[in-house]
Amino acid sequence: MNILEIKNLNLAFHSNGRDYQALYDINLALKKGEILAIVGESGCGKTITAMSVLRLLASNAKILSGEILYKGQNLLSLSEVQMQSIRGKEISLVPQDPMTSLNPLYTIGSQILEVIEKHQKIKGEEAKKRAIEVLEQVKIPNAKGRLNSYPHEFSGGMRQRVIIAIAIACKSEIIIADEPTTALDVTVQAQIMELLKEIQKDEGTSFIFISHDFGLVYETADRTAVMYSGHVVENADSYEIFKNPKHPYTRALIKALPDFNTEKLEAIEGYPPSIKDYFSGCPFEIRCPKKMEICKNGFPPSYNFESGAVWCRLYK
Repeated sequence: MNILEIKNLNLAFHSNGRDYQALYDINLALKKGEILAIVGESGCGKTITAMSVLRLLASNAKILSGEILYKGQNLLSLSEVQMQSIRGKEISLVPQDPMTSLNPLYTIGSQILEVIEKHQKIKGEEAKKRAIEVLEQVKIPNAKGRLNSYPHEFSGGMRQRVIIAIAIACKSEIIIADEPTTALDVTVQAQIMELLKEIQKDEGTSFIFISHDFGLVYETADRTAVMYSGHVVENADSYEIFKNPKHPYTRALIKALPDFNTEKLEAIEGYPPSIKDYFSGCPFEIRCPKKMEICKNGFPPSYNFESGAVWCRLYK
């Protein structure tokens, strides 16, 4: 059963008197207890898609059409007050940068307690006990003693654990992890990802995991959606994505991964189009080694296979 569904989501940014479309007919589904990864180059629409779920968008962003259904309820139809009761409680965010996501003026304990007291409706010693529990859950040593510590007293990896503790403090149904291992070394990255998988297993939490790192995605995600220039171009079981990629862009991304047996990486020539660039066909056509004349005229429909779908005429 799907706990979250994004249906035909179209989003634009208004600038200089006109709208520039950033997302095109996004369709994604997240099951209970599942990890859905969203991958692609910078600027492809990964974070905007996720932030649309929380409705944490820039003031000039406009939802043109579509639905975002959480447990059957359309989040786009809710008031801001109603959304405030969902953010942090039902759906939480682990932001990208652990160095700047915590307020340096407040202790770790006060920042965790703020979320607990607002959404769990508990205070005092009971709230403090819950704060210690979540710090212990994310494996912060001497959790009780570290409640009075400030963010600068923690390493980057420990700060990221604190952010995750805030996200799980209210036992959220969904956690959006926006590149949660950015700026962390490889060893700490592995520890953070292992922690997220433990939370998924123990709590049944669903994750939307945004990443550039295909290695982490392969080891972590149940399903993977590949985005390019505001479109989902392939969406399938992660094993299928990596072992038998269908879309030329997915294939190119995987070929660009470093390998011990590879002497030279295969780069994708050219650059992704800007939000201000106009194209009538497939946005990847100008960079695609397999392009055909038909690719210039109209974005292809989806073609379904056993574990997902691909948007490319080559697959047909």
